[in-house]
Amino acid sequence: MTRAVYSSYNPKRVGWDVYVGTSEASPLFAGIVALADRVAGHRLGDIHQALYSLYAQSSRNPSTGIVDVKDGTNNSFAGVTGFTAVRGYDMATGVGTVDAARFVPALAMEG
Repeated sequence: MTRAVYSSYNPKRVGWDVYVGTSEASPLFAGIVALADRVAGHRLGDIHQALYSLYAQSSRNPSTGIVDVKDGTNNSFAGVTGFTAVRGYDMATGVGTVDAARFVPALAMEG
C-alpha cells in the first residue's frame, strides 16, 4: 500500500510525497496505539504482551481487531525479493494487520 501525504513542515519542500513501508506504517500504528492509550485512560507502554495475547484470541474472536493477511502478492522491488503472505504468518508484522475500530478498544482493555 502506498499513501500520498501532503507535507508542509519544511517550507522549502511543501507538496505531495508518497510514503510506503515503515515510513507509512510506523506513524499510522503509533496513532492507533495513542488512540488506545486515550480509551484506556493511561499510557499502555510496552504493548507486546497485550498484542500477542490478542493475536492468540484472534482466530476465534474477531473483536480483537487483529486480521490475518491470508494472501497477497510477492512485493519484490528493485532486486530485493519480497514475500507472499500466507495464512498464519505475515513477514512484515508476524500477526497480520489491524482493524483499528476493533483493535483500539481491545488493546485498551488488555492494557
